[in-house]
Amino acid sequence: LYPKVEITVTNAPSSAVLETLRRHELDLALLTLPIVGDDLQVRPALREEMVVVTAPGHPLSKKRPVAPGDLANHPLILYESGSNTRRVLDDFFLEEGVAVRVAMETENVEIIKSMVGAGLGITLIPYAAITRDVRARRFAFARLRGRSPCRETGWVYLRRDAPPRAVTEMLKTFEA
Repeated sequence: LYPKVEITVTNAPSSAVLETLRRHELDLALLTLPIVGDDLQVRPALREEMVVVTAPGHPLSKKRPVAPGDLANHPLILYESGSNTRRVLDDFFLEEGVAVRVAMETENVEIIKSMVGAGLGITLIPYAAITRDVRARRFAFARLRGRSPCRETGWVYLRRDAPPRAVTEMLKTFEA
């Protein structure tokens, strides 16, 4: 639709993306919320339930739903400390009174999936990250009993009188 618009997709920590955005080297970012800043405009885009993901045959793979307390009995492979996604999970564990055992932390969901697939632990990630893998029987998943943690992502751009046309057109395209 817009041949003169260049789209670059980069995976980086939110803090690095926000710095790039504030240096005007980037027009638009899709980040895990919350993102707060007087100079930023934030538009929520997606809310994703976090599900328990295990290797097939894992004892929790047969439980539907999984009690939050059951998570304490297994090593967890989670997003890195300090990330917004990890904060969602840490808040959930605290509210549920679950003392978890974190075996590994990383910012990369593919690394998390590889570790879980190798049987090194379990994880909580958005279902969208494993949809194809579940269909191919590479992973099992279960919802949590009661309130499940949810991750929200949103579009972030610099607050201006009017956003650049590239930003407004990109948001329209994604919303459509």
